[in-house]
Amino acid sequence: MLSLLATLFLTSPADTTKHPVVVIVRHAEKASETERDPSLSDLGRARAAALDSALADAHVVAILVTQFKRTAETAALVAARHHLTPVVVPTDGGVAVHAAAMARAARNFDGVVLIIGHSNTLMPIAAALGTAKFPDLCDKSYSLLFTVVPAPANAPLLRAHFGTPDAPGTELCSAMTPK
Repeated sequence: MLSLLATLFLTSPADTTKHPVVVIVRHAEKASETERDPSLSDLGRARAAALDSALADAHVVAILVTQFKRTAETAALVAARHHLTPVVVPTDGGVAVHAAAMARAARNFDGVVLIIGHSNTLMPIAAALGTAKFPDLCDKSYSLLFTVVPAPANAPLLRAHFGTPDAPGTELCSAMTPK
């Protein structure tokens, strides 16, 4: 699916404008709810493997993560498959500043860019890329995968799922109606 999107939205090599197709996911399930910087749980490692499978043919050219282990660990298999080193975009300065920094970084690439963020940063990042404003993800939502082709405004946001389904009850949180 992502290869198809890349084909549809990327133009010829003679075009010097960058044309990223941005895939945005939340980090996979963490091992602890009380630690400041926990690693992934067994379920989280399985979800990271599912993300790698989902993006196997996507020709990912860049991966953007935060300074937290769970984003780097979620990215590790995709990074290894595509021979990439994830770029750390710190969360310093608050959500709006971070979202703008992620969007700027993503626009520097031509091709599929994977962003791995957090429940409270995914939708602000999508909005910074030009989509409508959506509510934050529920704390128990991990299976959502968003794809956006950045635009000044009104960029479409494609929503899909990967890995095991989220826990029962989170479907109401992921209705994702614009604010």
